[in-house]
Amino acid sequence: MTGPRPDAQTARAARTAWLCAAPLLALTAAAVLGPFAWRSASASLACAREAGCEALLTPYYLQAVVNTLLIATLSSLLVLPVALAACAAAVRQPAWAAPLRWLGSLGANFAGVPLALSFTLMFGVQGVITQLLGGGTALRLDGFSGLLAAYLCFQLPLAVLLLLAPVQMLDGALEEAAATLGAARGVYWRRVALPLLAPSLIEVGVLLFANAAAAYATPFAMAGSNANMLAVRLTALVSGDLFADPRLPPLLALLLFALLSAVMLLGRAVTQALGRRTGRA
Repeated sequence: MTGPRPDAQTARAARTAWLCAAPLLALTAAAVLGPFAWRSASASLACAREAGCEALLTPYYLQAVVNTLLIATLSSLLVLPVALAACAAAVRQPAWAAPLRWLGSLGANFAGVPLALSFTLMFGVQGVITQLLGGGTALRLDGFSGLLAAYLCFQLPLAVLLLLAPVQMLDGALEEAAATLGAARGVYWRRVALPLLAPSLIEVGVLLFANAAAAYATPFAMAGSNANMLAVRLTALVSGDLFADPRLPPLLALLLFALLSAVMLLGRAVTQALGRRTGRA
């Protein structure tokens, strides 16, 4: 007698896995998806019936959306080349990989109040660097430049952590073959390595964008309620504002969710398109 076929074993294992995961999935649906769907539907209906969306179109909240998109996009785009260069250096010098991973883990979690305190001690009115430069710097802690610099400080280590594994998975034989054919390192990276890493770069960029757009502790610790970011505005509406419109918090949360979902879906579509192009090539 022969045992069960591999296909039958795989199907049975899949059914067992779904049965084991069913309680957790049901709890997640009841605790997260249900309230989210209810609040989203009620906020949308209130917006449609009572013209509650007009408050979102005021310059104050529109500027919060613009600031969030700008800082999230710029911080993601600026750190990707630097992180890629650091990961490439770690691949060429394997002894650097462990320290780079350790520093990346430390820096990715060094956000919020500790990061704001460090910036204040360095670039504040009585900061060390401010005093060394004669009492003035171009970095305004509660302005756009200060927030962008703070975001770069925790986005860069996270990008290094996320990109290190894909860069290490590049086949070294490809670079050797390119060098044998007379191609310079720049040509190899432009024509071979970057096309292979493009899906990973896009996915890491999407994660960095979501991480920056949803950040609350860092902008609030840097500038308090003056930080006109979506996460800060949303928190201010639900934490003691006696004159806040009760329709605004769910609408802002839904807007932030829609922005993040749109960017993630766009990144996923571009990644799949690049994968199909690579497969045809």
